[in-house]
Amino acid sequence: MNADDLHTRLLTSEVSFLRDQIIKQLCRWERCRHDGDLLMALSTVHELVEIEDTVVKAFP
Repeated sequence: MNADDLHTRLLTSEVSFLRDQIIKQLCRWERCRHDGDLLMALSTVHELVEIEDTVVKAFP
């Protein structure tokens, strides 16, 4: 496995994890309406967008 394959696999895993976390946090917010859960979900969305922007810039 070369460095590019490893990098791609790690980014794919991280993106999948972050998407799962967003869903989990939004579901928790829907049940409890605790603003902390919504803010955490938005923070995770921000991280996900940063990762995807980095990938787009690195591999145009």
